[in-house]
Amino acid sequence: MQRLICIIYGLVSLIMLFPAELRGQTPRKVKLTIPVVALSMTPVYLAQAKNFFTEEGLDVDVTSTGGGGPDIRALIAGEVDFSFTTGDNVILAYQEGKPLVMVASALNRLFINWAIHKESAKAKGITETSSLQQKLKALKGLTVGVTNPAALTSHLAHFVIRKAGYNPQQDVQVIPIGAGPTWLAALENRKVDVALTAPPVPETAISRGFAMMFIDNTKGEDPAISEFLMENLIVRPETLKNDADLVRRMVRALIKANKWAASSTPEQIAEALRPTFAKTDPAIHLAGVRAVLPTLSQDGRTTEKSVQATQDVLEQAGLLKKRVAYGDIVSNEFLPK
Repeated sequence: MQRLICIIYGLVSLIMLFPAELRGQTPRKVKLTIPVVALSMTPVYLAQAKNFFTEEGLDVDVTSTGGGGPDIRALIAGEVDFSFTTGDNVILAYQEGKPLVMVASALNRLFINWAIHKESAKAKGITETSSLQQKLKALKGLTVGVTNPAALTSHLAHFVIRKAGYNPQQDVQVIPIGAGPTWLAALENRKVDVALTAPPVPETAISRGFAMMFIDNTKGEDPAISEFLMENLIVRPETLKNDADLVRRMVRALIKANKWAASSTPEQIAEALRPTFAKTDPAIHLAGVRAVLPTLSQDGRTTEKSVQATQDVLEQAGLLKKRVAYGDIVSNEFLPK
């Protein structure tokens, strides 16, 4: 009997070590925005699929806003608790007097590719093996599709167009075409000549036979952009002050997801993500998973190099008024020790 009491006491003590949300109470509901349904959201999808959010006592409601911009605005307005999105919008929000903080870098390399309609490529004399300089020169007179005017796709488009020596909306038109199906439809029907977004959407257009790769950033075709604020967990400053434990649990769940991915095969990861990408051809899906793996950060740390590189893009795109100090928009203190 005494032994049984000791066992029960030990189990109760062990349970009490966990947060209240993990002791049989209702998980805490959390609202999170993401810009698009794409493989760049892999840490979030894996945290859901492998129950890492649940392990942290969280019930996370994920909403896609169909492009960057609305996701951040919802966070600023206090409509959601977190946003998982690109860091360029944090920099732009800060310079408008709306400070936000990046507490974890989940993807620290650029994960956006460009596809061009085959007829547009043929008219410009461009092939997949053309040099980057030749491709950039061919942009004149074309229409480029981005997901949203405030999204990273738009910022990158303006950056590349200016790097090519052209003026956006004068020499090269830039228009929003949304994400996923609307992105594909716009390129297939030649509403745009070229479009850019996260894999596997460009690769899907290529697999359907109406497009070819224009700029493959996942393979480092543009060396000017390497380390980058690709996907980050972002919060309002008051959340850091008033709910630090919630921030730590969200960060832990995403880092667990990335570590699980690092110890798993591409096939295992693809299988875990299949519910989200059920309509994507399995071969294209697996190729996209292989492409995203090198971009997943294992420690979640946001580096000064990535902040500076992202500001370089915004500056060349004509969107940066003044450089933002690293410490004003980044906190690594919530990362697992």
